[in-house]
Amino acid sequence: MKRVLLCAGAFGLAAAQQVCADDTAAATSLTRAADASRTVTYQGVAVYRGGDQFEVFKVQHRFLNGSERERILNMTGDPVQLLRTDDRVIWILPKGQTVTRERPTLKGVLNQLTAERVAQLASWYSFVDEGASRVADRPCNGIMVTPRDAFRFGYEVWYDKETHIPLKISLVGAHGEVLEQLMFTEVSFPQSIPDAAFETEVDTSKFNLVTKNEQPLDLAAKPEDDSGPSQVVFGSLPPGFQVVSREHRPLPNGQAGQMEHLLLSDGLATVSVFSAIRQPSPEKTFSGISHVGSVQAYGRMVGDYHITIVGEVPSPTIRLIGDNVSPVLPDVPGAAQQAPATRHP
Repeated sequence: MKRVLLCAGAFGLAAAQQVCADDTAAATSLTRAADASRTVTYQGVAVYRGGDQFEVFKVQHRFLNGSERERILNMTGDPVQLLRTDDRVIWILPKGQTVTRERPTLKGVLNQLTAERVAQLASWYSFVDEGASRVADRPCNGIMVTPRDAFRFGYEVWYDKETHIPLKISLVGAHGEVLEQLMFTEVSFPQSIPDAAFETEVDTSKFNLVTKNEQPLDLAAKPEDDSGPSQVVFGSLPPGFQVVSREHRPLPNGQAGQMEHLLLSDGLATVSVFSAIRQPSPEKTFSGISHVGSVQAYGRMVGDYHITIVGEVPSPTIRLIGDNVSPVLPDVPGAAQQAPATRHP
């Protein structure tokens, strides 16, 4: 499947105090835009561009009686659909495709931002009011979310002046270049959208249905997984990043065994770490640094484990994580131990 963007506890007083006076209004507006993306009913056409990709999506979102429903239909390329009811997501995919990344939705970047989360993000990002402009023929205001270090990208969010719905979201590189962008070209705000708009008949001989239950990121919680303790540990992580979820899944292409997936986040940017016992053909194993558009990837062998790190963050972030991850040695009573984190040449 094509990769596309957009794709969200208790926090200390010190983090909140880092929101300076100039940032406060912009941070408040960002929180309102995030809330509007959840609680406003809207529909329209959005375009995605990133690298050599350009795609068009029909988006319908309804908030009714405290419940969200959403439908996203890919109007170009593969006929992919997303159906959402609150945290339950159903992907409708052509046979042979799998869900590899989130499809473009306003929830991808902003859905989990709250006032508390924005206060925490102030340790790693600054918030600046960008003034006024127009998107989809509607007056908008802009917010620039700028990283305070080189370990993360920035974001530019343009939100509708009347409803606060984000209408344009850009991922911004270190030199101000737009790496990826999702933008509405048409948008309307009906009083209601009927249930039928979020329902569809599926020919299961041609399409697969993949259901996911999305769990909100909780930076204060300890990630749990019923399959046992994690098989890797980190000697060091970029500032602000921590493990927020953990799961085990089968290896792809019918291979025997399991792969562990750890999700790291600073509250806004996310990085995936995959680890698995090396398969019989190590010469075909991905190794080194690679990238497709804004997505960076780093693969390396550590002992018997192949480890892959993937995320929309700068390459130094991916390499720092990859160079400091080590497998936990099995059968060590009393405490988990780790193998040396040898650097990839």
